[in-house]
Amino acid sequence: MPNRGDDSGISDSAVTQRAFLTGARLKLSRLQLDGDLTRIYQQAAEISAKALEVARVGVWFFDASAQRIDCKALYAVNGEGLPLPLPMEKLPGYVAAVKELRFVATSDARTEPATAELREYLEAWNITSMLDAAIYRNGQVVGIVCCEHVGAPREWKREERQFAATVADLVSHFLEVNDRIAAQEQAHQLELKLKDAHRLDALGRMAAGVAHDLNNMLGVITSGISVLQHTHDPEVLTSMEEAARHAAALVSQLMSLGRKKTPVAVVQPLDPLLAELERLVAAQGKPGVRVVFDVEKGLSVWAEGAQLQQVLMNLVMNGMQAMPTGGAVVVRAHARQRGVSFEVIDTGEGIPEENLHRLFDPFFTTRPEGHGIGLAMVQQLVTQHGGEIKVSSTVGDGTTFRIWWPSDVPA
Repeated sequence: MPNRGDDSGISDSAVTQRAFLTGARLKLSRLQLDGDLTRIYQQAAEISAKALEVARVGVWFFDASAQRIDCKALYAVNGEGLPLPLPMEKLPGYVAAVKELRFVATSDARTEPATAELREYLEAWNITSMLDAAIYRNGQVVGIVCCEHVGAPREWKREERQFAATVADLVSHFLEVNDRIAAQEQAHQLELKLKDAHRLDALGRMAAGVAHDLNNMLGVITSGISVLQHTHDPEVLTSMEEAARHAAALVSQLMSLGRKKTPVAVVQPLDPLLAELERLVAAQGKPGVRVVFDVEKGLSVWAEGAQLQQVLMNLVMNGMQAMPTGGAVVVRAHARQRGVSFEVIDTGEGIPEENLHRLFDPFFTTRPEGHGIGLAMVQQLVTQHGGEIKVSSTVGDGTTFRIWWPSDVPA
């Protein structure tokens, strides 16, 4: 670092000083915000004090509510601590000068009009000359970088004034970066709260749906027990058994939702699986709804058969429920790229675009009687088998689910 000796104002050559200030600017440019603005201020103050060879550099900010100027960081050669806040009502001329000018540079700060109001502060710290640069934020002066010289009065060169302005601009930059980071964090926290709210809402809908379904099933069972106390009716036993089976399946879905496990799958012919699916669909028939199978014969899949049937059955039932006034559901299966391409197409009401990206979210449903488990399970089973599922839909024109399912053990 160039040496002024005892701070008495001995000048270096203009070329040497210019090179030294350029090096200081490079150091300033390498500063990085890590969430601690005060540390940045302190580092900038130290670099500035050494570059300008002054005894003190402070970073001050206006506190409009308290009508004072607070020092947030100070580098002092003698290691002094932060000075007390300065009351703005006693410094109207100085405050006005700082806000009107890019910087205030005084060689005799105790007598010059722009800084004479600071005389008590200047004498307390033996300050003779000042170079103060305004810190701007959104076009307003919010603070000052104060470079304070101790010793014989000193004139400030143009390069030194420009350097002080650079430091103030750097502080402004870090203020903006910090505000942007804070805004992003606030937006992130708000997003998390909204997600939590959606999750709780979905959980409430799911709980209500599950409770409704289980209550219906338990109603069948308890009613059946009451009937069986007076008479032995095989149909009642069958209804009770069916209700208990559905209740167990629902509980099983809830327990397995989210569990990641490798399916107990084998390579097997698809034809028998689809034949059984066709029989199950026929048993769940809905008036006015036709289910059409367009299937390429002789295909094979790597699957746990019951789970593949569960996937397709769930999509078919969804399609049926989407057609309250009737229509058609088409199930297609054709060979494609070392696997089978399934399509389940309905001519129902369609899904609004804003709901498509949430369709596979657990517990998301738009049906009052739904619990939002089915499609989440479908996606999970497809993924566990190494497959892919996509959906497209047009409101009023129906929905298409497309699945690629491997025909052999995934690599």
